[in-house]
Amino acid sequence: MTSGQSSRPRRALRPVERARLADAAELYWVRGKKVEEVGTELGVSRSTVSRMLARARETGVIQFIVHHEESPTDQLRREVEQRYGVLAVVAPIERPGTARARMLAVAGQTAAWLDAFIRPGVVLDVAWGSTVENISLQLRPHPTPGMQIVQLHGSGNVATLGTNYANLILDRIGSAFDARVHYFPVPAFFDSASTRAAMWREKSIQQVLDLRARADLLLTSVGTPDGELPGHLYDSGYLTSADLEQMEREHVVGNLGGIFFRTDASTDRISVNERSTGLPFDELRRIKRRLLVVADPAKSPAIRTVLGAGLMTDVVLDAATAQAIVDG
Repeated sequence: MTSGQSSRPRRALRPVERARLADAAELYWVRGKKVEEVGTELGVSRSTVSRMLARARETGVIQFIVHHEESPTDQLRREVEQRYGVLAVVAPIERPGTARARMLAVAGQTAAWLDAFIRPGVVLDVAWGSTVENISLQLRPHPTPGMQIVQLHGSGNVATLGTNYANLILDRIGSAFDARVHYFPVPAFFDSASTRAAMWREKSIQQVLDLRARADLLLTSVGTPDGELPGHLYDSGYLTSADLEQMEREHVVGNLGGIFFRTDASTDRISVNERSTGLPFDELRRIKRRLLVVADPAKSPAIRTVLGAGLMTDVVLDAATAQAIVDG
């Protein structure tokens, strides 16, 4: 230790301070903005930005790893990003042929993504389902002041799954971040469009809808009627056989947060959407960061549709699923 250096360790970063440094680091190193642009966006001077970037590196808020050779997963990540214009993570897997291993790897990478992007005061929309359930099981405690979590779409139905299942997932995520959870106490699908319109006028429901529309982040997967694990909206009593037959006639390939779509990402004239409690795509696009998480190559047609339509800004996939959407 040279003279003049202090032997005292630096104090731990406060959550707000860490979030501020992470914002600067993301803008500069991830999004490629110039120092002046970072300063303008954060409302600080160029010299302050430089100090923030140095501090971010010093404290490990941003870390760099040098790979002299590109790994297969790095190649896939780059191909996904170039083709679809998103930021991608491709999870490395020791046993790629095992569906459970793929799910666990993707869930773990998503938990790390959330750790990096969650900020004090952030509003996170969560579309419940089996993939998000696995993510919730891998979250580490990360108390975040002022954070709010909003259930993206309703979960009530005639089966035993329903609301308790969704609540369990949201409660687990809320506990990890010490965040306030806002439930959406409505069915996944109403009996009619007129019933939905009436419920949407209720003050308590309007409060959830308003907060949902103002979210900063979205966490979702994509549901399909086939694949290794069919989406809960398809196999848990939410939809009748008549609904499924009608969707087949309407050329539906999947759903995103309770809204069903075709291969061209269109959602109009799909009858079940008139009764759905999901977030319409025009509102979904207003959310700044939108993360899609999938660990199932059989869902590749629906994934390609979602990414090709620009509905997501970020995606976490396993290698087999990434290869499937690149090859398609």
